[in-house]
Amino acid sequence: MEYRRFDDKLYVRLDKGDEVIAALTSVCERENLTIAQIQGIGGCESVTVGVFDEEKKVYNETTVTGTLEMTALDGNLTYYQEKPYLHLHAAFAYREDGAIKPLSGHLLKAVIGLTGEIVITPSNGRISRKFIEELGIRVWDFE
Repeated sequence: MEYRRFDDKLYVRLDKGDEVIAALTSVCERENLTIAQIQGIGGCESVTVGVFDEEKKVYNETTVTGTLEMTALDGNLTYYQEKPYLHLHAAFAYREDGAIKPLSGHLLKAVIGLTGEIVITPSNGRISRKFIEELGIRVWDFE
C-alpha cells in the first residue's frame, strides 16, 4: 500500500494481498483522521459481504473467491470506543459458469488481488458511534 495527499484528499493505492479495511484503517490512524468519506474501485481475490438480519441482529455473510471487480466502494470513517470505525458498503462483479454475477452489501472483508484505488476525503470534526441495543447496530452519535 502507498498513499499520497493532494489538496484535501488522500489517494491510496492498495496492492495484491492488502486487506481493504485493515489498510484503510491504518491510513486513517497514521493521518490522525477523525471523520472522512471513502470511495474506491479495484480488483479483489476474496470478498466477504453481509446483509443485516434485523431479527437475529447479525450479518448474513457471503464469501466469494476468485477474480472480482470492485465496481464501487463507499462509506465513512467515524469512531467507536475511541478507535477508528470504517462503515463500508461495496459492489462487486465476478464470473461464474460463464456469466457475470453481482455481489454487494456491507463490506466485512476484502483482499486485493490486483490493485485498489481509494480516495479518502477528510473533514474537520468528529463523529462517534453508539450501540443501539434494540437495533443491534452502531449509529452516529453527535455527542
